[in-house]
Amino acid sequence: MKGLGKLSKTEMEVMEEIWKIDDPVTVAQLMDIFSSKDWKTSTLSTILKRLIDKGFLTKSMEGKVNFYYITLTLEDYKKYETKKLLNRLYNGNIKSFISTMVDDDG
Repeated sequence: MKGLGKLSKTEMEVMEEIWKIDDPVTVAQLMDIFSSKDWKTSTLSTILKRLIDKGFLTKSMEGKVNFYYITLTLEDYKKYETKKLLNRLYNGNIKSFISTMVDDDG
């Protein structure tokens, strides 16, 4: 999980749908899901390539169809981002984080 790239808003939206499916997905499946966006296949393919480059997906071809597989669950991603936030803002100290939240009536 080390070295995951930062997700853009659109990439996160695509990943959330892929995490819901929790099976290998194809561009055709995702085009159906995002039909309201009027994306071209090439647009979605570019987003998927970025997600592969950032370490969120892998791809395999079966026949003429690409299947995209998640490399980590949504829960694992949440843990990763939480640890990153704690390390960046609180030097990894969860007590400092909780103290800040309590002091802020949060």
